[in-house]
This record gives sequence, C-alpha cells and structure tokens, in this order.
Amino acid sequence: MYSNIILPKQWSRFTCFCRSLSSIEGQKLPQSSKSSDGISPPPRIPRSPTDILQALAATVGADPTAAHYKYHDDPYLIPLSNFRKRAYALSAEAGRKAAAWIRDEHAEWFTTREWDPPGKMKTPYFNADPIIDAFAPRPIYNDESKVTEEDLKKTIEHALLDDSIKIFQLLGGVEGVTDNNLKLSFLQLLCFYNEKEPDSLEWLEERWFSANTKDRHAATWKLGGLADKIFASLEQKTPEAYCTVIQGMAKHYQAERAYMLCQEAIEHGIPLSTSVFNTLLGCIGFLKEGTALRIETLKQLLAQMEELGLSPNEETLTSCLRSISAWGGGKVLQKMAQQILSEFRQLGIQPGLSAYYYLLCLFCKERGPRIDILSNILTDLENREKLIPKETTDTNFFITAMGICSDHLQDIDMAERLHALLMKDDNYKLVGDAYKESIYYRHFVTVACRHASFERKTQLLDTLVPNVYVPEPSVMEEIIKTLEVAGAGDRLTQAWSQLVIFGIANRTRLVERLLSAMCSCYEFQTNDIKVKIRDAASEILKFGKLTEEDGKNNNNDRRSPQKRLSADAITNIIELCSDVKDKSDPAWDTISEGLQRLKQTEATGVPTKPQVLADLAQKAASMGKLGIAATALQYLAECGFEEASPASVDTLAVILNRPQQEVETMLQQRSDIERALHPSALAVLDAYYMAKTGAPTRDSGSSTSSDSDSESSSDDE
Repeated sequence: MYSNIILPKQWSRFTCFCRSLSSIEGQKLPQSSKSSDGISPPPRIPRSPTDILQALAATVGADPTAAHYKYHDDPYLIPLSNFRKRAYALSAEAGRKAAAWIRDEHAEWFTTREWDPPGKMKTPYFNADPIIDAFAPRPIYNDESKVTEEDLKKTIEHALLDDSIKIFQLLGGVEGVTDNNLKLSFLQLLCFYNEKEPDSLEWLEERWFSANTKDRHAATWKLGGLADKIFASLEQKTPEAYCTVIQGMAKHYQAERAYMLCQEAIEHGIPLSTSVFNTLLGCIGFLKEGTALRIETLKQLLAQMEELGLSPNEETLTSCLRSISAWGGGKVLQKMAQQILSEFRQLGIQPGLSAYYYLLCLFCKERGPRIDILSNILTDLENREKLIPKETTDTNFFITAMGICSDHLQDIDMAERLHALLMKDDNYKLVGDAYKESIYYRHFVTVACRHASFERKTQLLDTLVPNVYVPEPSVMEEIIKTLEVAGAGDRLTQAWSQLVIFGIANRTRLVERLLSAMCSCYEFQTNDIKVKIRDAASEILKFGKLTEEDGKNNNNDRRSPQKRLSADAITNIIELCSDVKDKSDPAWDTISEGLQRLKQTEATGVPTKPQVLADLAQKAASMGKLGIAATALQYLAECGFEEASPASVDTLAVILNRPQQEVETMLQQRSDIERALHPSALAVLDAYYMAKTGAPTRDSGSSTSSDSDSESSSDDE
C-alpha cells in the first residue's frame, strides 16, 4: 500500500546522488582519442597543485623592493638591520624547535586525537589525516626495546643514524643481522655520514647564520669504526660494498686507504662505478705531495677508468677541476685544466656551475694577473635554456663570480651581465643561503659604487637597500664616498638616517666619514638642502652624546670602552651649524655644546682645521654670541694654535667696532683696555694673552659661560 510513496527528504537525497553520479561521469576522461560523435578532445595535461599560482605570479612579476617572504609584510615589522634580520629569523625558528622538542620529549601527549567524536574509538599515534610521519613523534629505543630487522630497515630509510646504530646493537651487531642486503644498506648509511648524526635539514636559518659555514678538509674517517667492522665481516664482498667503503673513505679524506682498496678491487676483477673514481679524483691532494706527482696520479686514474670501460660524466670533470684548483696556481695547472675541459667537451660533457666555480678559483687569483675567463663562461651559461643545480657547490659560482667582477676585473658591465643571469627564470635559488646572498650583494654594490654611473648607482641602491640588502659598514663607506663625489647632499642626509636604522650609527669612523663628506659638498647645495645638512649634523652630535651616556651607564657590561667622536668630527659639526644668519637659530645651541665637548676633552685628538674655530669666534662676536666666541678662542689658545692670537685681535675689533691696528695698539696698554671692555668680552682678551704668553692670566671661568651670551645680547638691545 505504501510501497510507491517516497518521502520528500529521501527524494532529495536520491536526486543529489544522481546528480553526483552524472558529474562524476562527466569528469571521466575518454579512453580513446575519438568519440562516437566525431569530437576528439585533446589529451589531458598533468598539472601540479601550484601550476595556477605560478601562472598568476608570472603575470605580475616579482617586486625587487619587497622583503623576504619569511618576514611580515608590514613596514613596521620588517627588520631593517642585519642584526634584527638574524634575530627575527632565528627567533621564528626557535619557536619551531621548541614545538619539535615538546613533540619529542612528551610523545605521550600526541598518541590520540582528542577531537574525535565520542562514539569513535581513539586512534593511537595518528594525529592528522592524511598521516604525516615527519610530524609524528619519533619512537625512542633503549636497551629494553624489542626490535626487529624491519625496524632497522625503517630507520635506515629515514636516515636516522643514531637509532639505526642502537637497533643494530640490540639485534646482536654483525652476527645478529643475517640479511646481507640490510647490512649493505646500513653500511651505506654509515659511510655517507661517517657514523655521525647529520644536522637536521629542517633548521635552515640556524645553518645559514651559523659561524661554522666552511667544511673541514681533513681526514675525519673513523678508523676501526662500525663501518670497517661491517665491511670486514662480509663473507662475500660485493662490488656495492667496495664502492660504498671507498667512496665513504674518499669523502672523508682517508685517501690512502681508499686508493689501496680501489687498487685491490681492480686486481681482483671487482667492477667499480664511475662515482668511485670521481671521489678519488677529488682527494688527490691528500694522496700525493707535489704538483708533478698529483698530475701523474690524476692521469693514472683517468686512464684506469678508460681501461675499465667507465664513461666519465659531469661530476668527473668537476672532481678534476676541484683537485687542480686546490693545488695552488700557475700556468702549469691552468694549462692542465684547459686540456681537461677541452677533452670533456669533445666527449659531449658540458661543465656545470661547480666546474666553472673551480675554474674561476684557479685563474682569477686575488694577487694574480688579470685574466678574463668570466666573459666566455657567462656567454656559455646565457645560451643555456635552464641552469639546473646538481651539486652543493653550485651555489658558490655566483658569489665568486661577483667577487671577481668587483675585485679582480673591476668591471661593472660584467657584473650587470652576471646579475641579469641570476635574475633570469628560476636562477635566483642558486644565490645560496642568507650569508652568501649578503656577500653577493656586497660585491655588487661595491663594484657599482666604484665603476657605475651615478644614475645607475642610485637606481641600484633604491632597489636593494634596505629590504633586500643591508650594507655593512665597509660598503656604507663606499656609498658615502660615491655620494660625496657626486655632491648629493640630500642623499648624504638620508645616509645618516640609514646609519641609525641599520644599527651602525655607533661606528665612529663611519660617522666621521659622513661628516667630512657633508662639509666638502655643503657649499654647492641649495638652501633647503643646507638646512637638512645642518639638522643632520645636530642630530649626530645629540646621538653621540646619548651613546656616551648609555655607555657610562652600562660600562660594566661592555668589553671595550665606548669610542668617542674625534675633534675633527665635532669641528665639522660646528662648521656646518655656523652657517646661520639668525642669532636665535637652534644651531647655536649645537655649536655651544660642541665647543664645550672640545674644551672638556670629551673628543679625541685636536682639530686639523683650527681656522674654522677662528672664523666662528669672529662671526659669533658679530652676532652678539660673546660666550661662544670666547670659548672658541680659549680652546685655540689652550691647544697652542697660532691662529688664536690673530683671531682674538679680529674678534676684539668686531666687539669694539674699531680697526684692527687700533685694537693692537690698545692691547699694548693692557690696563686701559681691560677697563674699557664689557665683562663678557674679557675672556676674549684672556685668550689673546694666553696665546701670547702660554699661560692664563686670571680666572675667567665665569666669563665663558652661556650667560655671557644673554648679557651681551641684552646690552645690545
């Protein structure tokens, strides 16, 4: 009776099910190239999940001024100094390391999913769908763990060296493991890492900013270790076992034993691989002494490869050039490298980035003759469709080539060609880590500042600084020199702001160089830029005072004393700030502060331009700043400058509004002129007699105070 009745809710579910079936049927690909209606759809093109994003990104292009993706895209949060960039990256990675530590130390907290429905059974050890093994807690093995050869196989597949060694020992060592293939896999893992747990590949920032960035080139192979015991225990030493041990010894520079095993395998007719000879070719320097013996051994190994019927590859060429470049320099080795390169090209083997890197190291020595092989290398690389990295040393090519453009060739055109190649397609990943990237741009900016046009320099600096590259103090000094030569006063004032932002404003030498550059190009600037320069000079003096006060407060925490500005630097600040025509200008306060620091010996050395202070005294007197004039003249007299005496006469002439000759006549009658002078001007007279006699005549401390300026100004009014 009710069999033909369908409830509305069930009917809606049925229609949704049919609709889903039709959509699935429509998504099916045709099995043949022709359909029944004559329409032939094109074959399906496989796509990756990010192909659409890459296509969209290609239409927009990269922003050269944008910060690295690991920093927040916020102008208030982007770090703008090398120290802050390093601290930012390492702190972010420290958070990830803390999470990994909690996962490993408290694995029991991650055994079940607390958000499973109440009626569903808890699933142990699975915390995500799909299951990601890298995020799951690692099992802990101890002496009481029950393990099998399957556990050893899994740890070897995941390159967990310490766990593999522990499981191997729990299984009974060499005699406990019966599977020869498993022994061989374990031997390969031991030889590759030399029985030492490798650094985690997760912590990129820690590796990039690590101080120990260079590989240790020394014999580090563990003699009599677990790898030697496993190899000796093998009843039938297969070619794979020989190749594994030889490559492991050669990789860790146990060259003599590796070479002996290689010759032993050849004598017993055991076939070897090309990789074995590649590793031996790379460590010839540890095998023989002297260039002649090393070249002979190199030729011998290549001849043995030919006798055994082994075909060389690109890695063979790289290994040969690596060894030759490490033996020193000279025409003999350079000629040998050219012959090897020519023969490999005849075999159809083109050199990679690592091979070109070793060629540059061999031909372009720091103190050697200038040899231009980089242009031919760039021509070859520019003609290739794509640069594919194959070895870890490939990232050394661009940094070395840019250093050669900067120091060896000193060619900006070559540097721009190299930079264009780096920016082509996906080649930027070959620049290396953050440390290598910084060195690359250091060389690029240096060669641009020295040899490029001013427009190209400014364009490059605006593009790179500060988001892509933060200049080091030495590079910043080159930039200041460039701006000084070009007379770019406005950019010099910006340079001071950059010094503060970059965290290098406490570099006294750099600040003094900036002040010198401001003084040399000050007179050629417009009035607006002159005001900016004077403001920057005032800020420099205030910043130096704040730095010194901070140094005094934290003197116990400093390993070295705080460096102070020199007398020349303070004199430059006074010279810049004295170019004012209003006696109420704040620049006079800066001048007064600078003079007090000079007189109280808060600056190192004595000024090399005492005439600046002499001119300042005369100008200050003409504007009613008698205290400043007296302080400047007294400092000149105390330092014994010969400009003190004529400057005192000229200043008194301005104060008394009388000719210079008449003032000199009055100075001979000392008592008369003392009664005629204002009390605030007596300090100028004392400075004159101090310059003449070399000793102060009376206590004039009160007359050199800043109150004298206000007194004289009130009298004038």
